[in-house]
Amino acid sequence: MGTTDQSTALWRRLARVYGGAVAAMGAAALAGWVADQPVLLGLRASYIPMAPNTALAFLTLGLGLCAVVGSHPAARTLGGLGAAMVLLIGVLRLIEFATRTDLAVDRWFFHVRTGTFGLAPLGKMSLPTAGAFLAASTGVASLAAPPTARWRPAGDLAGGCGLIAGVTGLVFALGYLFSPNAALLYGSQAIPMALNTALCLVGLGSGLVSAAGPGVFPLLRLCGPSIHARLLRSFLPLVVVTVGLVAWLTHVVTSTAGASTAAVSAAALATAAILAFGVICERIAGRIGGQLERTEAALECANDLLELMVEERTHELTQALNEIRASHESLQAAHRDLKQTQSRMLQQAKMASLGQTAAGVAHEINNPLAYVTNNLVVLRREVTGLHDILRLYQRAESTLAEYQRELHTQICDLAEAVDLPYVLENLDSLLERSRGGLMRIQKIVEGLRDFAHLDEAEFQEVDLNAGVITTVNLMRCQADRQHVTLETELAILPRVTCFPAKLNLVIQSLVSNAIDACPPGGRVVVSTHAVGDGVAIEVADTGHGIDPSIRDHVFEPFFTTKPIGQGTGLGLTMSYGIVKDHGGQITFASEPGRCTRFTVYLPTIPSCPTHAERNGLQEMEASA
Repeated sequence: MGTTDQSTALWRRLARVYGGAVAAMGAAALAGWVADQPVLLGLRASYIPMAPNTALAFLTLGLGLCAVVGSHPAARTLGGLGAAMVLLIGVLRLIEFATRTDLAVDRWFFHVRTGTFGLAPLGKMSLPTAGAFLAASTGVASLAAPPTARWRPAGDLAGGCGLIAGVTGLVFALGYLFSPNAALLYGSQAIPMALNTALCLVGLGSGLVSAAGPGVFPLLRLCGPSIHARLLRSFLPLVVVTVGLVAWLTHVVTSTAGASTAAVSAAALATAAILAFGVICERIAGRIGGQLERTEAALECANDLLELMVEERTHELTQALNEIRASHESLQAAHRDLKQTQSRMLQQAKMASLGQTAAGVAHEINNPLAYVTNNLVVLRREVTGLHDILRLYQRAESTLAEYQRELHTQICDLAEAVDLPYVLENLDSLLERSRGGLMRIQKIVEGLRDFAHLDEAEFQEVDLNAGVITTVNLMRCQADRQHVTLETELAILPRVTCFPAKLNLVIQSLVSNAIDACPPGGRVVVSTHAVGDGVAIEVADTGHGIDPSIRDHVFEPFFTTKPIGQGTGLGLTMSYGIVKDHGGQITFASEPGRCTRFTVYLPTIPSCPTHAERNGLQEMEASA
């Protein structure tokens, strides 16, 4: 159980104690009326007795208060009904006072002997008592609902009603303290309040405040760890006792001493009251001021320590920032070198892997392709002979029908089952189509070998148009899958000294990106032309273009706009490195939403790589 739950349970137990005490005093007053015991009626024979309806109301409200702070729904309901009944009696009694009519409310439940006590009739509920019952019964009724279904301000209402009832009872209780023998100082037929009635109202009001709990008015101001609540708990009892004591002493002195003595005594009491309140104010100022001074000193100490820590930390951060800047510059340089090295290694590894893959594919396809091609030639030759034999057999069909009718029938049925005329008619075209398919496979293998240039590890003087044609033919499958038209516009070019396989890789990367950038129905054009002392290869598409915000990042390693798993971001980086290695340039122009054109310029005779670079490349390819 948490601290809040424990506090709430404690206040509820206190409310049950108050409710039980009030119910007990009400029951004692009823017993006094039955047994005719004045002490039970008014605590002293000279005091006004409690009216029987008042005693019955206290019994009902006390028990109702114990019920509404419990958890049993039926008990809560009975407590609320009892409070409603007391509320009705209080309202009717006030109506009697206001209209001066006799509704006989005091004789509804209990009949007493007629008579008077001083000026007041016996057995009648007084006006202040009826008003206090209105507040008390309203407070008990507001707590009758379960806590989960209770109206939100019900707690504040119960606490406020309890405070009204308690203050009303306290006023009359202090009246008995100040004038124990003058409880009937009314001067009219108004009924004063009995002492036990006043004490019951104080207990009932305290019980309602306790039942409402520490989270609502008025205990909300007194409970909790706040400075406001602690100060109230410390000084409020002292102030109450001091004021009550001074007022009582003043009354006693002025009522028992002579005029001059009373004046001096009243002045002395006033001085004592001033001194008492001065002591209270000094304690308040000392506690609050001491706490403020300690807080101010702690804040000053903390501020000095904080300034020192900030100064030290600022110095440390300045040094760390300088070191970070130096490290950042060195890391940037190392990162640039690492990107370039990584790009070259990936390019070389990809070239080596491409060569190995192409060699394996060519080898694996060429061997069975040779078998199938040779067998197809032999099959065509043999089928031609079989075709001639079948023609000769068909010429003897009439003789066979005449002498071997049963055999002729079987042959006719079989010929009809296999559709012999169709087979003989289409056999040559079938073999021709098969030969065409084998020739196409052979061209694909040759194109793959030309694309990779497996037999060209050194700079070669080549016609770039041949590499462009080979690469475009290999990329047509991708273009067809994406419904993109792939065209070439080739001009006569001077021969260029280069690594052909690497340049084929550049063209393949540019064409692949162009195809991916085009929507279905788009168009990609690969063109070549001579430019001064070099050649230019252009790849143009009708795709979505390149956004201006990413144009500066196009050639950066691992930068890609494709979805995850569809691009590595190395194609253009490798192409840029290959073109730079050949002494050329690669540029692009783009119109967002319309087209993009990449242009590769290559000199006809670039500067050759050094012997060490060639050896390093060969070692990298061998290790890959």
